Amino acid sequence: MNTNTFVTCAALAIGLTLLFALWPNLRAKVFRDRSAAVLPKALVISFLMLIPSVTVAFYLLVGTYGAAEVNDPRITLLRSQMIEMANDLERNPDQPEVWQRMGLVYKDLQHYGPAEHTLRRALYLRPDSAFLHVELAETLQLRSELPAMPPEGRELLTRAVSLEPDNLKALWLLATDDFRAESFETAIAWWEQMLPLVPEDSQIYRAAKSEAERARTMIDQRP
Repeated sequence: MNTNTFVTCAALAIGLTLLFALWPNLRAKVFRDRSAAVLPKALVISFLMLIPSVTVAFYLLVGTYGAAEVNDPRITLLRSQMIEMANDLERNPDQPEVWQRMGLVYKDLQHYGPAEHTLRRALYLRPDSAFLHVELAETLQLRSELPAMPPEGRELLTRAVSLEPDNLKALWLLATDDFRAESFETAIAWWEQMLPLVPEDSQIYRAAKSEAERARTMIDQRP
């Protein structure tokens, strides 16, 4: 599916679905039919938020895969599973675990735009999930194709640590981002926060300790 076809299909699907869902209110307003039963304002807002989200997710799913991926059995299986998830979400969009699962599959396939969209939806439904904060932050960085974490990603990671102080992935990403920015003191603090959380003979412990020592070396080499 090329870009123009994708955009056209998505726009038509969203427009038609919204027209059908909001027809009672449109009829009352356009035809000034005061006898028509209108939907509550809260329900209208929900439709305006949820219908585009589900529709775009479905069309991103259909339009993202290239010819090489279609011939990959693993991709074919994932695509089939994701179509089922998209259909499930169209029936009931208030399922953060399904949005999360879909977002992680997109992320694994390196389709970072759809991954961001679906993870945002999952986070909207589950705002206290440290895991989703971290996954969305990493997705934003990967999508930017830049070494530095985007400002929004930093905010998401900081929020994740406030929700879950022992979130190792959030601490590691914050530390490495500070190291890249030559904020070596704060990088050391993040890595040292990880050390009591893991066994001393673990690979994570050795890596965090090694990186903290490397940051100290960088500080000593400053003019």
